[in-house]
Amino acid sequence: MKFQFENTEMKKVAIPARIVDQMLSATTGGQLKVLLFLLRFDQLAHTSEEIASHCGMTAKEVEEAVSYWVREQILINEQGRLRLVSGTKTVLPRELPRVQPSTILEEASPDFQGMLKEIERLVGKPLNSLMASLFYNMQENLGFTPEMIVQLAAYCNSIDKFSYRYMETVAVDWYDEGIQSFEQAEAKIGSLEQSRALERRLQKAFGIATAFSKKQKEQIGEWLEKGLTEELILEAYNRCMDNKGQMSFPYMNKILQNWSEQGIQKVAEIKEEPALRTGRQEHKGLSELEKLVIGKMQGGEEG
Repeated sequence: MKFQFENTEMKKVAIPARIVDQMLSATTGGQLKVLLFLLRFDQLAHTSEEIASHCGMTAKEVEEAVSYWVREQILINEQGRLRLVSGTKTVLPRELPRVQPSTILEEASPDFQGMLKEIERLVGKPLNSLMASLFYNMQENLGFTPEMIVQLAAYCNSIDKFSYRYMETVAVDWYDEGIQSFEQAEAKIGSLEQSRALERRLQKAFGIATAFSKKQKEQIGEWLEKGLTEELILEAYNRCMDNKGQMSFPYMNKILQNWSEQGIQKVAEIKEEPALRTGRQEHKGLSELEKLVIGKMQGGEEG
């Protein structure tokens, strides 16, 4: 019997995530060998005997291994032509494979070509073959729809990050998070834009001229995930400045962690001595309106 695995076009082997997450204890070494062989040598047909020789198994064991992956709904076997079950999430390398321009021209659908033209219109310049390869990978390897790809490209262009490496990182991050629809992508972009706006406001309030570091951005993200408001973050900053004389993210994190554990959502709920103290430095770089808003938040006043 011959088996041929189709449509992966990988230079690196990507393993279905469910195997790693749920099936390792029940899967034999022989079954994993056969799956790895099929994934690695996709596009090529091999007999059971050839696979067996490569894996150190018998032809019968190879066929039983293929049957196992079909039963577990990892593979679909259509008269010897194998493919991953649709929707099976894989553990991908962080870099997507490069695709030859000839492959894109031969295999891309009219919808894909129309999507490329729409992206060119958005960014105001022609796309080179490398960019076309990236978008082709998003569609074929990550399962993104043309609408999602346009969303991602438009977002990256809006923040001056329309580059191969940045968009590749964003695409793989979205895939890892399970974002597979236009609505999910729209919600993700909304969340990212809110985070960026908050970071800009905090930069001004903290008197920082440069952007936050990656670690600091992650820390701010963790505060938001815990439901800590901008009001509380600003108050933690002020208490840090009062007590240490300089900004310290670890110190602020301890304060905010404590408030989070107490379920505090507003400055007015803090059961401690009043936070505002004489001599507290005024925030620099803010407009009068921004100062007024921040002052209200620090004082716990109701809006």
